[in-house]
Order: sequence, then C-alpha cells, then structure tokens
Amino acid sequence: MGEPIIELIGLSKTFHVGFRRKRVDAVRELSLRVEPGEIFGLIGPNGAGKTTTIKMLTGLIRPSSGTMRLLGHDGFDRQCSRKLGYLPEISYYYESLTASEILDFYAKLYGIRENRDKIVSQWIERVGLGHARHKRLGQFSKGMLQRIGLAQALIGDPELVILDEPQSGLDPLGRRDVADLIRECQKSGKTIFFSSHILPDVERLCDRVGVIRQGRMEVVGTLRELLAGDRHVEIMVRGEQAGAFGQALSSHKGVTVSVRGDGVAVSLAPGAAQDVNQVLQEAIGRGLHVEHVMERGSDLESLFVKDKKEPASPQDGN
Repeated sequence: MGEPIIELIGLSKTFHVGFRRKRVDAVRELSLRVEPGEIFGLIGPNGAGKTTTIKMLTGLIRPSSGTMRLLGHDGFDRQCSRKLGYLPEISYYYESLTASEILDFYAKLYGIRENRDKIVSQWIERVGLGHARHKRLGQFSKGMLQRIGLAQALIGDPELVILDEPQSGLDPLGRRDVADLIRECQKSGKTIFFSSHILPDVERLCDRVGVIRQGRMEVVGTLRELLAGDRHVEIMVRGEQAGAFGQALSSHKGVTVSVRGDGVAVSLAPGAAQDVNQVLQEAIGRGLHVEHVMERGSDLESLFVKDKKEPASPQDGN
C-alpha cells in the first residue's frame, strides 16, 4: 500500500467560546487514512465535527493537537493548495460577477494561463449552466450557486477534492449530475473526500464511509463491512401450516418470526444463516409455499441514527 492522500493521527480541535471561554472539544483524537483514488464519505449528526474536520484539512483552521499528513506534506503546506479543490458548505461570491467572470477569476488563482476562456466555458457547460454564463450570481438560485461552486473546486484539475455537502440545495436531477461528476473525477485519478446528509447518495458513491459522533470517529469501513453485522436471510412462506411452522421456529436462537397476513416471515441472523436449507426443507415438508428467500440488511440511515442524538457543538453546525 502506497502513501495515503490523507492521514490523520489523533487529530483534535478545541475551541474556547463565550465570555467565560467555555471549552468545546469539536474534534477528539480523530484518526483516519484515505487512499489515492478513493471516494470517502464522512457522515454524522449536526454538530458531530464534520465541518471542523474539513476546515483543518483545508488549512482554514489549525489542529489543537495530533498530526496531519496531506498530499505528501506534513500539516497543511502551501504546496497543498495547488493540488486541492475545495467546496465549502456555504459559499460566498461577488454577486455582481457573472458565472463566466467568477470562474475566470478562480482559473487565474490556479495559475491557468493558456486556453483559459475555453476551460472556463467547458466547466460552465459541464455543470449545466451554459444558459446562465452571462447572468450575475446575485440572480442565481441556491442550486445554481452550488453548481458554480463545484466548477470552481474542479477547474484547477486538483489531485484531492474536498466537498462539504456538495449536493445541498440541488434537485434530484442536479444530485444525479453531481454524482456523475464525482465518479468522473475518480475515473480521472482524483481522490474525493466529502461530507453529506443525503445518505442514499453516500451509499451509491463511496468506497468507504466514516461515521463521526461528538467529535470522535466511531466507525470506518466499506458499507459491506459496516452493515454486515445487521444482515440476515429472510424466508417468506404461506399456507395453512404457516403459523404452526413459525411458532416451532420462534424459540430457536438467531431466528425471528413475524406474521404477515396469511404468511410468516422467518428471519435468520448471520449466526443462523447456515440453517437456511434446513428451514426450507421443513417448510416444504409441511406443504408450505416458499414465496421468497432473500438477504436483507440495514442501510446507512440505520447506522447513522442507531445511537442517541447528541447536542450540537456551537462551533460546528455540521
């Protein structure tokens, strides 16, 4: 395994707020490794520490303790900014500028000299704003501003792309366009790190996911790894003997039985999944109709909300 694009070891950030300088631990002992070419999703409740983590990654604030290695550099080195594209959760633009003018401005910041007009035009078209290239940003909707933000984050051809709630404010079509753009970035060799509240999009896009709560990284892994413990096999049977069949199985360890109309659903936990054939044989022996046998499991939403809600940090609304 080569050098990671992002490596955090025991990273913490403490704020002191208010007149009494109350201590708020926004991020606590966070450790994380993101590999080149990976799409990594960071999820967690409001106030969990997502935006604070992203602000440390982008050099906007300094960690209180711990170590951070980014794009081959210790800490946030100035050279990182040349290889980094960033979209904050809330972007502020000069409202009097047009879409073309703002992207031209960012292209200059990235040092783009040759074919700049062509590159700006290509990105305006790519994010679906060709019809509004000469429209002032003050007249843009939130979704249109989000598209401009994505274009400015990517126009410099960065190696690492960090997006804070990139699909916020977008309609379903816009969300699909953003998802397609993220996949294109990965295919071109970029690494994408993003936070999101839109869990179905996280499920579809991410190679790995991290769940952060109260500033601590709770779990990290692929969705298959994180949800494996909640997966089960469901056998749905119908027939006159369905009730008796379910009652006979209900006392078995790892087996849950529920009545659905004139049928019975038998759920086998991972430890009991090897008994599928035995259950099927017994059902057929009783003359029951087996309607389906399928693997089921929890989704990312159930992982997201499985613990009690915690109070939000005054420093991190996200």
